[in-house]
Amino acid sequence: MKTYQCFLGTNKPTAGVVTTYEWSQFLKQIDATFTEGYTVQKAIGRWHGVNENTFLLTVITNELKTLESLCQTYKDLFNQESVLIQELPTNPIFI
Repeated sequence: MKTYQCFLGTNKPTAGVVTTYEWSQFLKQIDATFTEGYTVQKAIGRWHGVNENTFLLTVITNELKTLESLCQTYKDLFNQESVLIQELPTNPIFI
């Protein structure tokens, strides 16, 4: 299993931001996809010189394609230019 982080910005290029309601609806998709668990943190990111509130999704999984599909859905839903997925150089141990 590998650890991945996804950076999900909330500024919409066409104006506005991802609302609390919109995020809660998308969170249901994360719940349905990664039933074993995940972590979401609030962060402040910067994209093209503009600060934005960001959700940092961390998932430990063997299903990179599934994660990529979920991030593509976020990108499409909220008109994002991109979503960053990074693989962390970790070896997770569950005790």
